[in-house]
Amino acid sequence: MFAIIFTIALFSCNSGTDKPATTDSVASKTNTGDTIQPIKADTASNIYCYITGIEKIHDSVMLKVDHVDFFNGPNVLEEAKKRHRADTAFDRNGKITDIFVPDDYFIVNDDKTVRTLYLPTDAPISMDTEIAGTKSNKINSYEYFSKHYENSLFLIKVQNSRVGSIKEVFLP
Repeated sequence: MFAIIFTIALFSCNSGTDKPATTDSVASKTNTGDTIQPIKADTASNIYCYITGIEKIHDSVMLKVDHVDFFNGPNVLEEAKKRHRADTAFDRNGKITDIFVPDDYFIVNDDKTVRTLYLPTDAPISMDTEIAGTKSNKINSYEYFSKHYENSLFLIKVQNSRVGSIKEVFLP
């Protein structure tokens, strides 16, 4: 399981620079009415995010997402050190014996802007069976997702200003 998450993260995480990999348009609801307008957002095709809400507008489903950076693998310790968030272990004399990141991942949420993405009815949803505690395929449905999305990290593939797929990320 760790190898799968590591591979996904390796290919979809930012390179560690402050420059966006790509900029795509993402659908956003305006403050008045039900008009959907494209906005510019750093999506890099795959984004890690927390879903803060689901809104139905007529026959459409809109996801409220908070983008985050998810680090694991070889760069996680350096990123945590840069942000003064790495943990340390001390010996009896108070000397640092180890610097580490618990569970070998680190999530950064510098921009708490909530964005709105359109979720097509045919977008594949993959909820994690470890989190759900079941091997049933029923967890990979919109009905299950809409009741269990809170407090979970997701990897969302954005294609043509809409959600192409949703995958729940297991965090130890």
